[in-house]
Amino acid sequence: MSKRTPIRCGIFAMCCLAGALVTGASAMARPGASPAGPGNSCRGAGMPPHCPDRGMPAEIRAQLALLRNASSAFFSFDVAQSAGWFAQLSDCVESPAGGMGYHYGNPDQLANEGNLSLLRPEVLVYVPMEDGSMRFGAVEYIIAAADWPHVEPPEFMGQQLGYNPHLDIWALHVWIGIDNPAGIFADFNPEVSCEFAPEP
Repeated sequence: MSKRTPIRCGIFAMCCLAGALVTGASAMARPGASPAGPGNSCRGAGMPPHCPDRGMPAEIRAQLALLRNASSAFFSFDVAQSAGWFAQLSDCVESPAGGMGYHYGNPDQLANEGNLSLLRPEVLVYVPMEDGSMRFGAVEYIIAAADWPHVEPPEFMGQQLGYNPHLDIWALHVWIGIDNPAGIFADFNPEVSCEFAPEP
């Protein structure tokens, strides 16, 4: 097995949060609904100057396009909940570098044995909005540290996953729902905060 091919999560607790994006997820969207967010404007040949995909290798741009298409339905928080992403894994997360939001996983996806797959991220990330709604921000891929017995960090989508010592996991965020000035693969987004998160 290649060091660059992320692997199984085993029984590690974070892997109980694993979810799977369905390739045909857009079919679950409400009739007539058109997903919001920067993902739509970054599709196709007429890529605008602000698109975060500009300058990336063609292979990564193609992967991002597939991921955006597969996750279109999850711009609706209700659709994501109905599809199984109802397990809240964290309070609203933020730091001086910016925010993440809430992390939601799908416990029924344990059968995938934790293998990272482009269209099967372990977590969906949502940001609380002023009107009480939840805005889709990012997906997150996770590998338990116990399942990565290599010196070099795991890589996925041409990126090294970052190590989180508090959760003992390797993780990679992909901000396909909300533009991230820090970079589409950055952990924190300076445009995101927990200002409108309800009190715990």
